[in-house]
Amino acid sequence: MKVLRFALGALLASGMVLSAQEGTSRYEVGFTYSWLHASSNLDNRERTGNGGSGYLEYNLSPVVGLVADFGGYANTKTGINETLMTYMFGPRFNWRHSRLTPYAQFLFGGGYLWSSPAGNHTSQNAFATAAGGGLDYALNHRVSLKPIQVEYVMTQINSTRGFGSRQNDIRYSAGVVLQFGSLQ
Repeated sequence: MKVLRFALGALLASGMVLSAQEGTSRYEVGFTYSWLHASSNLDNRERTGNGGSGYLEYNLSPVVGLVADFGGYANTKTGINETLMTYMFGPRFNWRHSRLTPYAQFLFGGGYLWSSPAGNHTSQNAFATAAGGGLDYALNHRVSLKPIQVEYVMTQINSTRGFGSRQNDIRYSAGVVLQFGSLQ
């Protein structure tokens, strides 16, 4: 835990030194492919969903931004047929360089699960949170590639099929980012 705090502190301190960098956009819109692997706190049950996510980031400064993230993931294995939609919001801390922007983010919100096993339709909303980071590579001043974003995602969806009431998930995303406006 001390190493994580030190790393986050170093990231924020370094980002503040770079905050004089020009050319930071006011808004960033990202579109990603996302892979979500869910593990239950009961037994050893696991699910994998493929889907996508999109986000809007409003940059308060070159270092700090506010993110609204929306995602959808489907698990259509035979007999499962589940869809999870997430909606989470929170801060992102950027460490901007000329072409590379590593970042860390902490998001809170909810998840909506719709499932249809064997013709029985159920749905529910539940708490969800995500913590992780990624890397953006700028192609030019308006378009970036996101080769990697990895996050721990925790959902609290009650399951009557033995999947528990808390899921510890990993989300991998990759895609493209578009920048608009300017902080100047």
